[in-house]
Amino acid sequence: MRQVEGPDDPAILEAAEILLAGGLVAFPTETVYGLGADGLNPKAVAGIYAAKGRPATNPVILHVDGLASAKALTSHWPAEATALVERYWPGPLTLVLPASEMVPAIVRAGGPTVALRCPAHRIAQALIKAVGRPLAAPSANRSQQLSPTLAEHVASSLGEAVDLILDGGPTEAGLESTILDLSGARPRILRPGPVAPAELAALLGAVDLWEGALKLGETQPAPGMAERHYAPRARLELVDPGTGLSSLGGRSAYVALGTLPPLPDSIRGILLPLDAEAVGARLFALLHELDDAGFERVVMERPPAGEAWLAVRDRLQRASARERP
Repeated sequence: MRQVEGPDDPAILEAAEILLAGGLVAFPTETVYGLGADGLNPKAVAGIYAAKGRPATNPVILHVDGLASAKALTSHWPAEATALVERYWPGPLTLVLPASEMVPAIVRAGGPTVALRCPAHRIAQALIKAVGRPLAAPSANRSQQLSPTLAEHVASSLGEAVDLILDGGPTEAGLESTILDLSGARPRILRPGPVAPAELAALLGAVDLWEGALKLGETQPAPGMAERHYAPRARLELVDPGTGLSSLGGRSAYVALGTLPPLPDSIRGILLPLDAEAVGARLFALLHELDDAGFERVVMERPPAGEAWLAVRDRLQRASARERP
């Protein structure tokens, strides 16, 4: 693990050399830490899938340095994509578009589209520039497990499967990017994230929202669509505010939003603000902390309805889904 002070840090060039040689480098973005490989090298991208234990049916996002690089990776670039790039890049918005022939099949999970993003983090941007090629980079953790918001989370999850971890401190947003599919007749959000549907609709007009859940092994057009995902080791249960208290016992924690109800002394109570952005930034880090502390069960109050909480609700719903036999 290498502490990186800024985009001019010598570790950036070391990381670029590793990536160009086909290795794996974990690096911070403004959302979560990514596990990077040369996105145009199928063998290198296969290393991501092996390190994560990721199903081949789950595509990876290509991280680029801007508009020109993104266009080169698509076979069709609509006008609305340019408008979105001008408004949200660099930033936490991933665009799904028809892929060009230069995008390896393994990146696309064999599908016809490619997911593209330009991250808003100085270290990520410097790394992409140093490599001079798009970086394939899903979250830097074992498949289905909690996304990492600290370099220590990456080391704990992936260990020696990563050639180098660039430590840029805690991530800012704490939740993965919004994924918007522009390959169909109408824009469709495949994964909610920091960029809200209302913001996109104000720019594009009508925007659909995909609200399904795919079983493990089903081909996904974009990451984050599986029924079970982002899961801690502890059993996570969602309850209505103030309920579920009578069944608490053992190594349990109760996470409340806005107001913490009275709890038995044996139960750890955690209060989060009734603020969607703040909860999103804290959520994965908190679940990592509870796992590390040995809690076996985490009961969390369901977030309120409303668009502001859409991304948090999505992550919690998938994280609390039970594994099917």
